[in-house]
Amino acid sequence: MVETPLHQETTNSDGGINNTTIKTMIKQFITATIAAASLTVPALADPEVRGWQTLDSMGCMMMRECKDDVIRINSVDDLQAVFPDVDYSYVEEEANGLITELAKMGVGVYLGDSKYFPISNAGVYYTVGNDFFLSSRYANSQMRMIRTLRHEAWHAAQDAMAGTIENNNIAIIYPEESVPQQFVLAADIAYGGNPGVLPWEREAKWAGSTPNMTLDVLKIINETNNKPWEGITPTPMTLEWLQRNGFIS
Repeated sequence: MVETPLHQETTNSDGGINNTTIKTMIKQFITATIAAASLTVPALADPEVRGWQTLDSMGCMMMRECKDDVIRINSVDDLQAVFPDVDYSYVEEEANGLITELAKMGVGVYLGDSKYFPISNAGVYYTVGNDFFLSSRYANSQMRMIRTLRHEAWHAAQDAMAGTIENNNIAIIYPEESVPQQFVLAADIAYGGNPGVLPWEREAKWAGSTPNMTLDVLKIINETNNKPWEGITPTPMTLEWLQRNGFIS
């Protein structure tokens, strides 16, 4: 899942659960994530990429083949060390909470040099590796950083709602009709060329703009031992998926 600045996300997402059929609601990565996973990248300390600021370079980073200028973020202090002149104080508590809850889930947060990201991308969550990466180009603003962190962490929550973060599926968390219209419209504008991802991106946009919304859901995921459906009523189609796949008896 790709988050871009100013809520103009472009998506390289897998499916999840929408209101058509189970087959179209939960599916494998179909765009950049699978493209990244299929890259043939030399297993060298400094693998070659076909170009910087491309899906190729981003895939190399996501697969952890490219590690130069990619650092693990354990708290806002790590961001502050990279950007000493940026004031993160307004969002520090929420950001630290998100990073902590993600770590409990087994999701790593990394800061990657902007050379790895297509120029409009602020971050990406990778369901195969269960990590996500923030672009240094946009992490040097506390509001852009927190919106990206919320948004991509929401996709991690959707990953858990599909049964386990150990698969490559994601599921919407709340009924589609519950998403405020402003975020429906924003997602439709940003992702109109890829309508199959709209249900997941609409609620991720909502979460990205709403303080503590993502944090509250991540806490539920950890309190239920990665079984969010025990704390949040799943949508009917998500429930059907969970039952058919043995997550709920």
